[in-house]
Amino acid sequence: MAERISIIGLGRAGMPAAEAYLTAGYRVSGYDVRKEAADQFVKAGGTVQSSPAACASQGGFILIFVLDDRQLTEVIDGDQGILASIAGGTTIICLSTVSRRLIETVAVKCRRAGAEFVDCPFTGGPARIASRSLTLIVAAPDDLLQKVKPVLEVIGKIVHAGATPGMGQAIKHCNQLLVGATHGAVMEVITLARKLGLDPALVCSVVASGIAGSEYFYLLAESVLRKRPSPGSLGQMAKDMAIVRSTLADAHVNAIVASAAAEYFSESMKQGMQDREGADLIEIVEQWPAKKVIS
Repeated sequence: MAERISIIGLGRAGMPAAEAYLTAGYRVSGYDVRKEAADQFVKAGGTVQSSPAACASQGGFILIFVLDDRQLTEVIDGDQGILASIAGGTTIICLSTVSRRLIETVAVKCRRAGAEFVDCPFTGGPARIASRSLTLIVAAPDDLLQKVKPVLEVIGKIVHAGATPGMGQAIKHCNQLLVGATHGAVMEVITLARKLGLDPALVCSVVASGIAGSEYFYLLAESVLRKRPSPGSLGQMAKDMAIVRSTLADAHVNAIVASAAAEYFSESMKQGMQDREGADLIEIVEQWPAKKVIS
């Protein structure tokens, strides 16, 4: 196997993905604006490139793991972006969670530049990359799906969302609605247990074992109670919930639960917590002003 992979964004998901492809025998190049991430990538056996354009000039498969719309726009359209120096026949796979409208625009631009484009957000968390168990939500025509399938199956299992870029993002936005609501609810469960003088670990154990339990509930509760790493950062969750709110508005859906959960994440950004662990949302929930109950 001598397939060339370039990974743009060597963060929580991009770095373990790079390590998975290196282990699988791919030639892996990468780019990240952070020197510490680039240094870690070199230690893992990868080759650092100076820009997204440098990655694109090599051709092959480009996997994008950036945070948000602004970063994706810069990676695609910036002075040193992919489209500034793209080799013919390149396949671009966007694994970021971003707005549907941006993905649709980017897909058109990439096709006009002679590159193939795959909309492929994922769910499952970075910890699942090593076990190849991410859920990869792929929106691409059947022939392109078959082309990228061997590459993507190195890190997860594919769900085909249809042929049109943007459909993968639409499904991911539905997923993040529940993720964000669950995230806020876990913090509320722990806060309530503490206020009632209960052992929050016992309460979470009971909840996790019952019908309301989920893998995400368990991971977040463990992150709060055992001080373990969270599946994502507060900045990432705040960005995702802002996208969910925008998608709800576009669809004319008044989702009260999701909107309420989004307020917690919005407040965490106001307090400068964007680089903190997702579990640190407990601080926002615990300090949230109590509202007078009207009987």
